[in-house]
Amino acid sequence: MAHTHQLNIPFVSPHSRLAVLNELEKALQLEDLKADVAGKTYADGVYDALLWVMGKVPAPSE
Repeated sequence: MAHTHQLNIPFVSPHSRLAVLNELEKALQLEDLKADVAGKTYADGVYDALLWVMGKVPAPSE
């Protein structure tokens, strides 16, 4: 059975949409170059990105 729970609150981030799109563009460029970040898994990257979106850490590309 599929879960149909939806959050009815808006998502709020300390970063603008443009800042998020810029980070996404940088990530896509790294992917195109087949660049690896030493010692990082995909899950680590997702976790770091989410922490950045919440304003808890510097941008992943820094």
